[in-house]
Amino acid sequence: MNRKSLIYTIIIIASIISILLVCFGIGGKTSDSSKVEQYKEYSDLDNISIWLATDIHYIDPNLTDGGEYYQRMVESGDGKYMYGCEEITDEFISQVIEAHPSALILSGDITFNGARDSHIALANKLKAISDAGIPVIALPGNHDLTVGRAAKFSGDSYELVDSIDASEFLDIYSDYGFSNAVARDDTSLSYVTEIAPNLRVLVVDVNTVPGMSGILTNSTLDFVEEQLKQAKEDKAYVIGVTHQTLLEHSELTSQGMTFINNDKLLDLYEKYDVLMNLSGHMHIQHIKESNDGFVEIATGALMTAPNYHGEISLNGRRMTYKAVPTITDEKLSVAAEGFLWTNAYRQAMELVETQDNSADLAGYFADFNVNYIAGRPDLIQWDSELNKQWEETDSFVPVYFQVVADEMEASKQQNFSEYTIKW
Repeated sequence: MNRKSLIYTIIIIASIISILLVCFGIGGKTSDSSKVEQYKEYSDLDNISIWLATDIHYIDPNLTDGGEYYQRMVESGDGKYMYGCEEITDEFISQVIEAHPSALILSGDITFNGARDSHIALANKLKAISDAGIPVIALPGNHDLTVGRAAKFSGDSYELVDSIDASEFLDIYSDYGFSNAVARDDTSLSYVTEIAPNLRVLVVDVNTVPGMSGILTNSTLDFVEEQLKQAKEDKAYVIGVTHQTLLEHSELTSQGMTFINNDKLLDLYEKYDVLMNLSGHMHIQHIKESNDGFVEIATGALMTAPNYHGEISLNGRRMTYKAVPTITDEKLSVAAEGFLWTNAYRQAMELVETQDNSADLAGYFADFNVNYIAGRPDLIQWDSELNKQWEETDSFVPVYFQVVADEMEASKQQNFSEYTIKW
């Protein structure tokens, strides 16, 4: 196993381990919110539904012929099933139109590598949703703006293509949140839009400024506080949206998963009683509570099995969230999950290839990863003998397994695909 592969594997597993360190009874549970007193003068919400997709990583089919270079890149990645990108995206859009939610939120990493053609192609697809009368609320991620590696893939090579900057994003996605915004930040692509007279979505962008991706600036913080003050005066509920996670889901993912000045944003959200924050970026289904009970839901990537999108229902003083597998075609679903499993299996085999039962060990590891990425550690089938054999290897896996075991013992809930808030 070469150094580059080892580093990449460690990064992937560190991201997976991160969700294990904060599993204290959050997922799949009901939270009796402490916001009762704050919201006593607010009107009830009236049958509002919000759909959410994150980390679509869409690529225009004209930018790849599926050749050797593209295949190597996809298969050495983090398990995104890019071979089904077009079909999964189209199916998701069809489902949105059929369900006709009150709004659709796209929380960043809309494109594979920021190529202008991918942005334009996806925006054209989204037109069918807006034409059906469903508001689309778009936010750029760290893969969407001023990407130097935006490329077209052909055969065993690639050529760089144009990416877009913030002004071009605003132009391409003008009908998807920005044109209907009740307020916009002058220094980023942050904005506020209204789903109902008493419900606003605050989109916070930290990826606009070239070379400063992942930094929440003081000027945007000022904009956020101004809008939260206004919402409080208007007695309007607020839902926050970011691409990177607002909360540090563990010390292992505090670098790269969240953003600089996240603590300042959290302070504002708790001060002004924001309902919750919606994010993605980790490609892992997970739900986290702050020390004071503020909730963040990170929905899994649309392109990574089980290819979740989020469905949120708000009615009266109750919010329910469900992570729902998007793919309905069994063959495609099996292919996406198999791709993710094989990706983890291959990484594990590099660690235990000299063992007599390497296939059993690698398979056990792959099963683990599939369940955790799906936010379902409760589905893990433990095997004490295979655990013991992994402990004898000189790798990070034994630590990973032990963290899982400790957290499952301490946790009341291990299902991060559902959540309910009442206030």
